[in-house]
Amino acid sequence: MSAATGHSHDPVTPYAFDNDAPHADELLGSLGEMCDEYTTARLDRLGVAEGARCLEVGAGAGTIAAWLADRVGPQGEVIATDVKPQHVRPHPRLTVMRHNVAVDPMPAGSFDLIHARAVLQHLPQRREVLARLAGSLAPGGVLLVEELEARWAGAVLDTPDPRAHEVFAAYEDGIRAVLRANGNDPYWGRQVHAAMAASGLTRVETEAWQRSWHGGTGVGLLAHFGSRELAPQLVQAGMAAEELRLLAGISLDPRVVMLGIPLLSTSGVRAE
Repeated sequence: MSAATGHSHDPVTPYAFDNDAPHADELLGSLGEMCDEYTTARLDRLGVAEGARCLEVGAGAGTIAAWLADRVGPQGEVIATDVKPQHVRPHPRLTVMRHNVAVDPMPAGSFDLIHARAVLQHLPQRREVLARLAGSLAPGGVLLVEELEARWAGAVLDTPDPRAHEVFAAYEDGIRAVLRANGNDPYWGRQVHAAMAASGLTRVETEAWQRSWHGGTGVGLLAHFGSRELAPQLVQAGMAAEELRLLAGISLDPRVVMLGIPLLSTSGVRAE
């Protein structure tokens, strides 16, 4: 999750979340816990060869960038970019770059793989950015764009507190309003397939992924820390303070079981 400048409402990079926030590291960690097992399996199936040159856009905590760096070996290279990259852990084959994909020039050269997760949906220029990423691929290179859908209503599968269903329905309404106010398109993930095809990529494929999590893990932590960071905006969007208090507790309750919010994963290949 490339979380950067939302609190200043920068019209260029209006992310709702902020890597400088007190719990940003925990929020990014929960995103990785929820999604990394799928993302790495998807990348493995797409193929990451030794010696490959890779670009990780909006690297967040850097977990996927580090996985790529392990895969490409000593002859490969991975560049990890973020507007605020301070949470990316060092790795001997990882170059970390402060970079705004919406306005800054792309890193020089062409890439065998470019990956962006929960980034483009936050950008008003998302289609233009996707086209630029596609144009930065080497012949035969792969672009993988993954986006989350803020579907919290109906996510609760099992709970000792029946109020959980209503609280997470209210959270979906609130967070969607906050995201839209910051330029996020909650349905962008379903438009990536057509956007990749329009940019000239071939063999475009989309997959969707979810699994269940107990409170205090994965999606529960994502809700807990996300709602804490966005609490003022969520209240402004109509959530009651009592609903936020309930959500904070329910999301950590190990007796609660929740379905992770959907991750839509779309890949395309540049023609050789």
